[in-house]
Amino acid sequence: MIYQQSRILGAALAGGHSQRFGSDKRDAIWQGRGLLDHTISALAAVTAEVAVCGGANQFISENTDVLADWPEPGLGPLGGLCAALIHARDNGFDAVLSAPIDAHPIPDDLLDLLSGQGPAVLLDHWLFGLWPSDLAGALDDHLRSGKRSVFSWIEACGARYVDYRGQPPVNINTPPMLAALEKGTALELAAEVHALRELDFETQSVEDAARIVPVETPIAIEFNGIGFAVMMATPTDLEDFVAGFAMAEGLARRGEIDAIDLHETGGGWVARANLPASSLPRIMERARTRVSESSCGICGIDSVAAALAPIEPVQAMPVVDPAAIHKALSSMRSHQRLGEATGAAHGAAFCSFDGQILLLREDVGRHNALDKLIGGLARKGLNHEEGFVLLSARCSQELVEKTVRAGIPMLVTISAPSSLAIARAREGRLTLLALARNDSALVVNDPHRLL
Repeated sequence: MIYQQSRILGAALAGGHSQRFGSDKRDAIWQGRGLLDHTISALAAVTAEVAVCGGANQFISENTDVLADWPEPGLGPLGGLCAALIHARDNGFDAVLSAPIDAHPIPDDLLDLLSGQGPAVLLDHWLFGLWPSDLAGALDDHLRSGKRSVFSWIEACGARYVDYRGQPPVNINTPPMLAALEKGTALELAAEVHALRELDFETQSVEDAARIVPVETPIAIEFNGIGFAVMMATPTDLEDFVAGFAMAEGLARRGEIDAIDLHETGGGWVARANLPASSLPRIMERARTRVSESSCGICGIDSVAAALAPIEPVQAMPVVDPAAIHKALSSMRSHQRLGEATGAAHGAAFCSFDGQILLLREDVGRHNALDKLIGGLARKGLNHEEGFVLLSARCSQELVEKTVRAGIPMLVTISAPSSLAIARAREGRLTLLALARNDSALVVNDPHRLL
């Protein structure tokens, strides 16, 4: 069934007691509007009609149906979904597109993502789902049998899990998480907000946390129609960035750069500018070097695609507990001789799953330190699958990719991740922890549910 061409009912799932939030989430304000209003608007953009499901049976608007839980009150999201499926089946809808009212931002392409044969849900966000209306009877029976968990229903109906490569929705479980979402989205292109988890080393407990991370994306720079460089940057003030880059590279002086053209494409940006004719020999030399060292040629769009080339997921699975991570963190500084003497060197350590530091390399560059460590593992014959990397650096996309390509199953960094680091860790099925301190760490990606 091609759902885009079918009649779809949007279901805003509004059940639940909002106990951790402390008040009714449907009335909570984000970007000047209630969370419920955001959900209704997102669903209305891609469906024929929208119904609010579960919660108080109160008036919403003249164009929105309000459906009570089925088959009985207080069933949470599945009771709301069941009511929506029955309404859809009885009113000529082919399927239901569901979304909770407390997870935002909702992907613009949610319907396209979930389309295909049979039911489907977003990976790790199971209430975003597309459900054929003929499942109404099966869900009714499922609930009447006493089963209440969303996971049990997904397994029973054989729903597909669909991964989402963009910024995942944030589950707004507490007022601080809503505040982080408000602050992060106000930064527009500069930041993303991710729902992560904070691991407490003392209690070994994990709590939900929203984290604002800087956006990192490839910027392909073309001068005089020729590809010059691909830089990883935050996509704000790009005209200033390109002008400053040209001057810092000695290609132009103040006042010698024409208008800068920006084009967003394929997960990155292409920036084009014309420089003085005196710059052409150096631009051409750089272009010849790039053609000889890379198959992507000199086209900016191809350069962005090359920077985001697919990576093969890590096959190994880490076997580690919080105590071992904390042990490695506590002992790393004593192994950093250059860092201790200078205060100006990064360390990259390979740790066993019980927290022993087996090998450490240092360098003024965090990328160089990791390269040295990977090379050292190979030359010494150490099994890269039986341990994890600990880095005294922020978590950038390059460090994630290097770890994945080396086949190491887990990376722990001292500082925060970028948006692209998170995305590439998910793609590479890399277990990733960041902001690792003596007392806690952020669980950024945990594909094996270890933590």
